[in-house]
Amino acid sequence: MSAPHPILIYAELLSNIRQVSVACSLHTPSSSGTRAVVSSDGLVLTIDHDGVETSIRLPGKVTPVQQLPVQSPGAKRLSWRLPLATDLERHTLATPEDQTVPWSASDLRPASSIACRICRATIVEPGVIKIWKDLPSENWAEMMEFWHCHKPHKHDHEDDDNLTSKAYGASSRISAQAHVGFVDLTSFLLSEKDISAPAITTSDSKSESGDEISLRNRTSENGETQNLQPANLPIFCKSCGNQLGVLNDQGSSASLFKWQVYVDERAPGGIGRSPSLAHCISAMLLATMARSGCSKSIILPMKVQDQPAQTASETNGTAPSLLNLWVFNSNITFSSTKEAKSPIKAIKVFYRMVSQEEADKMLDSMTSDVQDITLPGNAIEQVSEILSNSNHLLPESDRQLKNWQVSLLEKWDGNGR
Repeated sequence: MSAPHPILIYAELLSNIRQVSVACSLHTPSSSGTRAVVSSDGLVLTIDHDGVETSIRLPGKVTPVQQLPVQSPGAKRLSWRLPLATDLERHTLATPEDQTVPWSASDLRPASSIACRICRATIVEPGVIKIWKDLPSENWAEMMEFWHCHKPHKHDHEDDDNLTSKAYGASSRISAQAHVGFVDLTSFLLSEKDISAPAITTSDSKSESGDEISLRNRTSENGETQNLQPANLPIFCKSCGNQLGVLNDQGSSASLFKWQVYVDERAPGGIGRSPSLAHCISAMLLATMARSGCSKSIILPMKVQDQPAQTASETNGTAPSLLNLWVFNSNITFSSTKEAKSPIKAIKVFYRMVSQEEADKMLDSMTSDVQDITLPGNAIEQVSEILSNSNHLLPESDRQLKNWQVSLLEKWDGNGR
């Protein structure tokens, strides 16, 4: 006798209209015996069909209903709109500017070590980082330049060179400082000297020795020092080969990706509550929306070692293509019977693959509503996999809209989620 098919239930909190939308996929047509009931506390929905009972914790407390109507007997898809309980306070609608940043400086413990997320090898020794500081948003230099040029009672405009000399021209960059951990949206900017050189290699193969980061400068045959370090040279954990980040072209500094390392937090947590790649990508998309007002993005592979970046499809020998993302809803809470952590705060996104030519047209257009986001090639492959997996949390009929696939990206809420 074959095992009964599970019932897929997906529920989404619609804060703006104070309802919970529920969709259910059945493997066989509904019948007079199909039942749907909301618990007395308004937090759990249970569906009984063909002898299989499935329950889901709803993303919001709803008005209890003894039995929900089954609209169309014989249908394999059921749906309801459940009103939120009237005794609840009105939900505040979050904007992209209000989103919690994964691992801000105030979350991190001073003097904490930094370890590889995979093998826990120590990358920065305890006590080396004395203080954590949040970096300003990506457009901080442009905003400072705008303020300087338009500040009250001073209308004589200064040239770019003068602004740069004041450290806030558009070409200005923040430099790494010894014993200071600068916290970006998705990475840590550190002085190269603070990183344990024996723990790092520039080769992703554990079988190869690789070059330690202290070998940035080498001596040529005539005795002159040569800087052989290209921009954004990937660095890997020497123990397990995990790509930890990149060496920058901004002097002797390195950026470590938050989703690849572990840092002690002020509040007890553990590695299980560290930001994931999904947390970081959702934060990047929301920051892009807040900064530019654009909800659509093209994910570009990071250029490394003086070589043109390759997309995942080029690496696999197929036609080059890029990931195109569209943030449809920047603030949802959802539950799915395929996700054990439900309910989860997330953003709902549409995604598709586009050709390099199509991506260039979107980015170069004078009326473009698309921004570019740069990630390492292997991270883009992981993002594609995350999107595909999240797509299957939805009922089959809700997984696609025209030529876009629908997916969910979990947001960081400051509690390891």
